[in-house]
Amino acid sequence: MTVVSQAAAPVTVEINGGLGNQLFQYAAARALALSRGAQLILDAHFFDQGRHRQFELSQFPIQGTVIGHYQAPRLLRGPVSLVRTLRKARLRKYQEPHFHFDPSFEQVKGPVYLKGYFQSPRYFERAEATIHKELQPPEATDAESLELADLLSQSNSASLHIRRGDYVNNPAAARLFHSCSLDYYRRALEQLPGSGPVVIFSDDIEWVGENFPAGARFRMAGTRGPRTGLADLWLMSKAEHHVIANSTFSWWGAWLGSSASGLTIAPRQWFRDPNWDCKDLIPSDWIRI
Repeated sequence: MTVVSQAAAPVTVEINGGLGNQLFQYAAARALALSRGAQLILDAHFFDQGRHRQFELSQFPIQGTVIGHYQAPRLLRGPVSLVRTLRKARLRKYQEPHFHFDPSFEQVKGPVYLKGYFQSPRYFERAEATIHKELQPPEATDAESLELADLLSQSNSASLHIRRGDYVNNPAAARLFHSCSLDYYRRALEQLPGSGPVVIFSDDIEWVGENFPAGARFRMAGTRGPRTGLADLWLMSKAEHHVIANSTFSWWGAWLGSSASGLTIAPRQWFRDPNWDCKDLIPSDWIRI
């Protein structure tokens, strides 16, 4: 049970982006609120603006009050009085200064409004067990997911994430990110112990079919129709080993896994510009190639 001090200044965080980004933002803010014994407030106004992204944190057993999102569950939605109070409060704004961990984050005083991506486990390492518990995705119930989950329960199973979609077809995304090469995936597979089943998650089924031979080892998620990110995240977490893309989505699929002996392999270069410093994104016990 978390004890919330009525005197502690609340921690408010802006939630935006896709599921992977939302999980990082929640984790950092939740850890800061826990360290203070403070109330956590999630500002979801971003999703009221007709974006193609959806607020998905409400599908997890999170702790906090959601404001600004019309689809937030009633029990989590902030009362009008809280919204008015926040608007009038003199919140100290904290803007994440760069992509690697900022030690000053933990020293922010007073009522604070957090803006950023917070893509480093160092932001929530003090509350790792709590975050791991609260961000477990809901169990999928569709037939394909249950079949693939059974496959991933085998020894030396692996999830492999290939993100192309917007990295290839969206000029704005392509300026920031590159799609990991086929050579990266081949080298990563060579690192995996044994020859267990590999379940491939991708937004480009055709490309996967051309480059990964169908057979006893490789299975593609999504061949029976569209899948949800939540179901895929749940499945990824069931694998013993993980080969992730330069994507926060598969980062969380690996981090939320429960195998103590599993390997996680990540790309050495995350952004297209190699000078962007994201040195704190990948845990020290993961393999970068």
